[in-house]
Amino acid sequence: MLFNPTPLEKLTTLVTDLIDQQTSLKAEIETLRSESDSIRGSEQSKDDEIQRLNAVLASKDEEIKMYSDELAAKDAEIEAIVSKIESLLG
Repeated sequence: MLFNPTPLEKLTTLVTDLIDQQTSLKAEIETLRSESDSIRGSEQSKDDEIQRLNAVLASKDEEIKMYSDELAAKDAEIEAIVSKIESLLG
């Protein structure tokens, strides 16, 4: 005997399948949302770290400039001393 479903049984089966698919897709979407939130959080922490490192780098640049200025002043002093020595030696 062949099973010949009625239109209502066919519709019930299709609706059940659709509901199962919808439930599965909702779970998948929620998983993707969680992963997306996690990635966004990671990006934000990396952005914060980049900003911190940029501030450290700017501080180091200022420190290097200060040392460069000091070295230039020392070079000028040395040149003045050498000039005085050369003038004394004739």
